[in-house]
Amino acid sequence: MNPMTIHVKQQKKDVALLPSRVVFYEQMQLVETFNDQSECHMLFFYKQKYLTAVKTTRLKLHSYVARAFKEGTIYESPHPFLHALIEMNHPLQKISYPQLKKNIARPYSRQEQAKILTFFESFIPKKQLFQDIKSLFYQYRREGNMSGAYRVIRVMRDFAPNNRFVKEMANDLSYREHANQHLEQSHELMERDPLFKETCASFEDHQRLLEKENRWVEATSYLFADFYNQPTSESYQLCRSSFSRYFDNDSRTFLLEQMAQAVPSFESVTEDLFQHYLVNENIHAAAQLYIERDLQLDEVQFNQLKALLEKNRFAEDPENLLPLMKRITDEQPGQSKDLLDAFVIRLLQTQELVQVHESLKSFPNKSSLMKKVERMNDICEDLDCMQELGELYYEFHQLEKSIECFQMEMELKPSTPEPLRWLSKVYADKQMMDESKAYQQLCVDVQKWA
Repeated sequence: MNPMTIHVKQQKKDVALLPSRVVFYEQMQLVETFNDQSECHMLFFYKQKYLTAVKTTRLKLHSYVARAFKEGTIYESPHPFLHALIEMNHPLQKISYPQLKKNIARPYSRQEQAKILTFFESFIPKKQLFQDIKSLFYQYRREGNMSGAYRVIRVMRDFAPNNRFVKEMANDLSYREHANQHLEQSHELMERDPLFKETCASFEDHQRLLEKENRWVEATSYLFADFYNQPTSESYQLCRSSFSRYFDNDSRTFLLEQMAQAVPSFESVTEDLFQHYLVNENIHAAAQLYIERDLQLDEVQFNQLKALLEKNRFAEDPENLLPLMKRITDEQPGQSKDLLDAFVIRLLQTQELVQVHESLKSFPNKSSLMKKVERMNDICEDLDCMQELGELYYEFHQLEKSIECFQMEMELKPSTPEPLRWLSKVYADKQMMDESKAYQQLCVDVQKWA
């Protein structure tokens, strides 16, 4: 997966940022980024919705953000979850703290607004944040909404547990009934307090809640983390379903690769990843996985792999496929003869003869073409065998090298027409008809002089 550059508008300027990692914690997502001066900028999201960007030099030790990096789920960049967050919120703009308060007032409850403000403890003076949260509390109070007021008190208690005002309000008898409802986790309370409901939800209920609110990036990130912690068939199928539903092909490949690396003993992931490579015609990745994990292929899978190799014709770096070809020919010698011949021919096109000969030594069962490579290696420095070597190179479609051999044979044996006849033939194959006719005439002349 390719790294991304995030562009954030700031005072009519466009700031380019490179993401380092993303953390999922409660309802917050935080993307850590750096500019070209290595300055850190934090991008804040709430329930997958972008809030703002903040430049920072340090985090307060016990701040919400510091706790998020300690207790949250972190994914290093590049990562599909990070990419999805950025893409669904494009374009991004850095806004001021007063503007942030205005923006969150429209879509979020006062309880959620209070929660969001606690995110910025490392960047906005805590006293100012506390006063703004306290103002939200009093708005509920003036409306006579004691339940809402108590929900804000709970946010304040997490934010400033030692504050005298918070302690007094938390112990105020006016809120005893609401405090008891939280202790009892009553159904009525759950409907009024979605944040508390989310905190208390089981993993399955939490997933349903996230799906209902269309928070699919969060949902998938927690499924992903759950599989890491408890790799079961059920948890994997949930991940797999989410990948197919929400992510493109490259992202699914990346996620499967991470899962296969994290839990190498989980065979279903490895098998799906191998099949994914085959479908996407990623032959080198499929070959590496096949060898490293010692995969056992059924007939269908073998035929898929064989068809892919035949289509690819070892176009790129055939030497990297040596372990694959050795194992295929060991396990399926009768079905891999043509494939092995094509592989040997391609090796000769990309490597020197000596290298090819060394590479093929590890194959216990030698095909007829491999035996010819052995013969070529034996006679490559024998001047008496240039004609034979040239003909062998021609058989392997190595026209330039065959020309070199026939020209050397012609110089060594100027009265022999055979190398001239072959040179005429090779140049004709190369569609170089003037040269072909010239050697053809030379061949006729030599035969006359003989």
